[in-house]
Amino acid sequence: MTRKFKKLFYFLYCSLFYEKDKFKNQQEEIFKRNNLDRFIAKKNLDTIIKKNNLSVSEMVSEHEVIFSSLSLDKNIKVDRILEIGTYDGSNAVLLSELFPNSQIITIDLPSKDDEFNKTYKRNNLDFQNEFIKSRNEKLSRLKNVEFIEMNSINLINEKKTFDLIWIDGAHGYPIVTIDIINSLRLCNLNGLILCDDVYVKKIKNQDPYYFSNATFETIKILKSQKLINYDLFLKRIDNKFNYFPIEKKYIAFIKKFNI
Repeated sequence: MTRKFKKLFYFLYCSLFYEKDKFKNQQEEIFKRNNLDRFIAKKNLDTIIKKNNLSVSEMVSEHEVIFSSLSLDKNIKVDRILEIGTYDGSNAVLLSELFPNSQIITIDLPSKDDEFNKTYKRNNLDFQNEFIKSRNEKLSRLKNVEFIEMNSINLINEKKTFDLIWIDGAHGYPIVTIDIINSLRLCNLNGLILCDDVYVKKIKNQDPYYFSNATFETIKILKSQKLINYDLFLKRIDNKFNYFPIEKKYIAFIKKFNI
């Protein structure tokens, strides 16, 4: 059975047999399991998005709702945040609004790095210049955000610790595994680590940037050694993003044990 045929089969199955709010209801249960309120967090997020005129599309990710829920939880103290993977700066804007009293460090590859130029069409010089200009203008307006151009591997030398770490750099081996290990060391005892775009189903042809099982395989090993515990939130809740198993994505929600 070809990949295209499989996708068509799962799409038809989903359309015929999945109730409309199947994954939304599933996601709300995951939030409850982690003592978080998705409904209130979504309302708070919508207010923040409207206030800042942030772009919203059907591709919006549930990590934003998770961040919103954490910002509303009085039992969670977030003084310092690390974001690995700044991209266009939009998520840093959101973090700055949700955690106005926190110090946020966001890092991304230097613009002259070959890996920076290989992704997101940034090999086009005109596009790259406009991308960097727009990103830097966004970040310059954020009083509690520090942007650092660096390869995340160099966090091995970092001494500062953090209460919340968001890993959204390269998703494949070996980078994401190094990012997770570094984050585990840098995360405070009661802190949290979140990882974007987690693929659970085994992928045959993996790549170093995006389509990879590296995050899932890494956190499974860490859990087996009782170094962490984790839960998996759905990346998106619409049926169309969840009907094809191999492309279904999650967000890892990681708590480290006392080591």
